[in-house]
Amino acid sequence: MKKLQSDKNLTKQVRIDTGYHTLLKIKATKAGVSIKTLLEGYLADLLAVDEGVKSVS
Repeated sequence: MKKLQSDKNLTKQVRIDTGYHTLLKIKATKAGVSIKTLLEGYLADLLAVDEGVKSVS
């Protein structure tokens, strides 16, 4: 079956509310980083697993 997707990038996009985007833009500007860098940091912290905590399957 032929793929109809024209986007060959390995990255993914997420749609967010305009209000959240505005808040992220302000925080990123104050931190001197891009929105992408700010969100990747938040996601890394959120998804980090402590060694002493068992993961839930």
